[in-house]
Parts: sequence; structure tokens; C-alpha cells
Amino acid sequence: MSNRKANGIYRGLAFPALIVLVFLFALPLYFTFSKAFEGGFDTLKSVFTSPYSYRLVRFTVVESLLSAFISCLIALPFAAFYASYDFKLRKLTLTLSALSFTIPSILVVLGFVIFYGNNGVLNNMLKSIFSLEESPIRILYTFPAIILAHVYLNLPVAFNLITNGWTSLARSEEMASYTLKKGKMKTFLSITLPKLRGVIANAFVIIFLFCFSSFAIVMVLGGSPEYSTLESEIYRRAHISLDYSGASALSIFSFIITTIALSLSYIGRRKEKMERRESALKKIRKKKGKALAALMTLAMLLFILPPMLSILYRSFFDRRGDFSLESWNTIFSASSFLSAILNSLFIAMTSAILATVLAENIAMYSVKCKSRIAPLFATLPLATGSVTLGLGYNFLAAKIGLSSIYTDYLLILATHLVLSIPFAIRTMLPGAKEIPQRVSEASYTLKKSAFETYMRTERPLLKSYRRKAFIFAFALSLGEVNATLALAGGRITTLPILIYRLIGSYNYQGASALGSVLLILAFIVFIMGERIGKKEGTWNISR
Repeated sequence: MSNRKANGIYRGLAFPALIVLVFLFALPLYFTFSKAFEGGFDTLKSVFTSPYSYRLVRFTVVESLLSAFISCLIALPFAAFYASYDFKLRKLTLTLSALSFTIPSILVVLGFVIFYGNNGVLNNMLKSIFSLEESPIRILYTFPAIILAHVYLNLPVAFNLITNGWTSLARSEEMASYTLKKGKMKTFLSITLPKLRGVIANAFVIIFLFCFSSFAIVMVLGGSPEYSTLESEIYRRAHISLDYSGASALSIFSFIITTIALSLSYIGRRKEKMERRESALKKIRKKKGKALAALMTLAMLLFILPPMLSILYRSFFDRRGDFSLESWNTIFSASSFLSAILNSLFIAMTSAILATVLAENIAMYSVKCKSRIAPLFATLPLATGSVTLGLGYNFLAAKIGLSSIYTDYLLILATHLVLSIPFAIRTMLPGAKEIPQRVSEASYTLKKSAFETYMRTERPLLKSYRRKAFIFAFALSLGEVNATLALAGGRITTLPILIYRLIGSYNYQGASALGSVLLILAFIVFIMGERIGKKEGTWNISR
């Protein structure tokens, strides 16, 4: 069978997916951007030349770069150790770091307020131990709080991505360097680091984009206009000041910066070629090595666990430290709780199914037809904040005169779908690349059509990647708060929205009870993914 005919099948599969993506992503983005030009170029000019706009851009870029840099810098020594040695608790630490992919940002906010707050768990412990009257740590509502929260959320991401890339790296050149009596540091700087450049750069850009479009962390932990970012300012102008033109102009500003960052990351990944090998970890036998392994594992666990465990603790104990089930009784008796659970599960399930189907078709087309444009376009939503996307959907709904509860559901579903597709694509692409060409050719020699080959031979090989993409998209949608808050206007409530409202009203015990439910749901989803990963492969969003 000719390649042209076979490729036609993949184009046919990808065409509807790309059309859906154009409609769901490009169309609302067009409405958002066009709003900036409604009054001519005056609004755009005033925003692009305003000192306040440049202050917003400067602060957003600085906090995103700093968060990404610190996350990757701290992750490197941990990744070096975990990529080289096998020891007890290694798998547990890697598993807990991978859990960060499914932890909603609203839980990070809640965990930080409860653990690091002025009257939080950490301060209460320190006051009790050292007999202090005032809280020694006052970090909330400051710039360091934003950075620390972003590092907390993204350090495990950097650690996981760099460790995975480092573990599978061929070591022949390093071994040759050691035989030439070159030290570990010189070998690392001259050989290993250049090989890992693409992996580190990819982790850096992913974290930069996460931080650039961060909303809940900045809104709650910043607590001051001084710490406004482009995303929070877009939300403020659109939903508080009702300055839609100004919000749209800022969206253009934001999109230009993030698209440049994403494009550079994509170009770097295309050029990056690494010789890979199967993992060959060394067993630690010396006491020094075991002590170092224990110290590094303890450091990572003490960084990851306390804020999340403090949510569970606070749901059962009030501010004075007295045991109480009042918050649990309240949420279980409230009708809004059941509604929020059902809304969250329905939206997450539907958007995850659709994202997985679309991502699979686009991934197969990208690999089989060697398209560079399709995967780049499919990952462009990474360069668009969810508040910006939500703003576009609001404009679209107003343009066509749609205003009902069903419209709200459709808009939220569409937004969650668009935001999930880039990560589903990144999960599916490695699977599509790993399908052996000889398997497809063998099917063609048996007189099978291209469609039969895809359905009966190639598609079954994507089973594990399809499941992982679904779980990843489900977890992302389950914890999404920005777009839902921007779109629903209070008419549709999900678990993250309820938690956000309770944090805003300082009801931390109630927020912790709801947060515990969301944390358990995220953990269940993650464990399902881990079971699939152990049987059929590993998590991967880095390629």
C-alpha cells in the first residue's frame, strides 16, 4: 500500500479533531483579541504603552522565571542521585513527586495557608516548642509566598521529568571520561549536562508556563495589587472593573510572551537527540551512600507531604486544636456539596474522554505524516491562560445570544477540553512514535486496508498511553478553578470553586474538609494511573 493512501487515513482521522480544536480554541481567542480593537487602536495603544502594563509583565515574567529556575536548580542534585542509584524509598519518593501532576493548585493554596499561615500548623508547633507568644514565620501575602508556593507545586514536576530523562540516558561517554581520569564534576559539566539540556529546558518552559498563567496562588497568597500578574489583572478588569477591551488587550500581551516561550521549547525538543538506554541503577552498599540517600529522601518528603497532610489534619481540628467533626457534618448535609461532586465528576469525565480521542488522532497524524504544525498548534492552549480562554467563551456566548445553565456547562466543558488537550497530546505522542513500522507493514502485506491496520493493529498498541492520557486529563479538569470561576458566574459550582469561596471567607476547616475529598479523588485517579504505569509503561509528558 502506498504511503500516500495510508497517510490519507491519518489525515481523515485528524481533520475533525483539528477542526474541533480550531473552533474551541481559535474562535474564542479571536473574540477575545478582537474585543481589544473595538474602539480602534487607542485601547491597544494605551495598554501596550502603559507603565502599569509593563510593571505587570515584568512582575509576571520575573516570578515565573524565578519559580522555574529555583524548581529546576533544586531538582538537579536530587535527579542526579535518583537517576543513578537504587535504594529503599526511591520508588515511593518518585511516586509522590509524580502525584504533583494531579494535585489541584487550589489545594496548594489551602495547604500553604494552613501549614505556613500566621496561625498555621508550623507556627503553632514552633510556638509550642520554643514557648513563643508571636508567630515566628510570617510569609503569607508576600512575594516569597508566591515563589515558595510555585516551587512547592513545580519542584516535584522538575524532579520527575529530569529524573526520567536522566535515568534513560546512555552513559558510555561518561564512562569513557572516567577512564581518562576526569572527575565527576568535569564530566557532568562537559558531557552529561549538554545531553540533558533539552530535558531541563523542557521542564523549565513547562513550569514557566504554569507559573505565568497561575491564578489561584497569586490571588490568594499574594493578597495585594502589588503582586498582580497579567492573569489576575485580566480577571480583575473583565469581572470586577468590566473593562473588557483592556482585559483583551492584556490577553494579547500575555499570549505573545507565552507563545514565544512555547515555540522555543518546541524547537529545542525537535533538535534534541539523545541516545537512550534501559535503566541500570547502582545498588548503594556503603554507609555514607545510605546516609545520603536517607537524607535526600527525608528532605524531599518533608517538602512534599506537610502542606497536604495539614489539610487532612485541619479538617478534623479547629483553630484552637480541638477535635471537631462539624465541618464534615456541614458539607455532607449541604446540597451544594453533592451538586459540586457531581458537577466535578461529570465535567472531568466528559472532557477527559473527548481530550483523549482528539489527542490520539492528532498524535497519530503528527507521527505518520511527519507533521510539525499539528502538535505545535495543539499545544498552543498552554500559551493561553484559562482566564483568557474563559473570557473568549463569554464573548462568544454573548455574540450568539446564548445564556442558560446548559450553555454554562457547554462552555466549561469546552474550556476544560481545550486546556487538557496539550497534556493529552504530550502523553500520546511517545506512544505513537513507538509503534514499530514493521508491524504496520506486516498488516499491509496481509491485504489489510490502512483503516483496518490502524484499528486492529496500531490502535491496540496505544492502549496504555490512551488510559494515561485520560487519567491525566481527568485530574487536570477535576482541579481546574480559573476558567470555571470566570465562566459560570456562580451558576455552576465544582469542588475547587467551593474550596476557593470557603478560603475567601476564612472558613479553613470547611475548606479543608472539601479539600480532603478533592485530595482523595486526585489520589485515587493517580493510583489508577500508577497501576497502569507499572503494568504497561510509565508516565511521560516530557517529550
